[in-house]
Amino acid sequence: MAIEYKRATLDEDTVAQLIDLSYVWEKENNVWGLRHNDRSDLMEPCIVAKDGPKIVGYIFGEYNKNEKLSSFAKIGDTFFYVEELYVLPEYRSQGIGRELFRLLEEEVRDKAQFITLSTATKDYPRILKFYAEELDMTFFSAYLFKKTK
Repeated sequence: MAIEYKRATLDEDTVAQLIDLSYVWEKENNVWGLRHNDRSDLMEPCIVAKDGPKIVGYIFGEYNKNEKLSSFAKIGDTFFYVEELYVLPEYRSQGIGRELFRLLEEEVRDKAQFITLSTATKDYPRILKFYAEELDMTFFSAYLFKKTK
């Protein structure tokens, strides 16, 4: 299997495949509150991993300006917020997510001081290992909850 990575344009075929993948992700039920995408949810830049014509993984997000002073960023700093990073289950643990992130990092390096993301995953130990250990991101904050009834 030779996975091809490329910056995608949100043409009709790409949009259809990304929306289909979001339905697969939603059915996995591994993220709190995740719902499938529609066209308005998709953003550029978007980088995809393809196995032939089939998109098997993607990453996209948007640029933002920091509006509040924080412990790691000044007011006015530009950051790139990763909205979604997804790889089909049968393609996981092959380095695809890591390569998608690496390519995104190259894409945004000259335009943003930081890459940020948040996650509502139900498997936080695996995700924390992936982002903190494999991608060398720094853990900043956690939002925890406990149902009372």
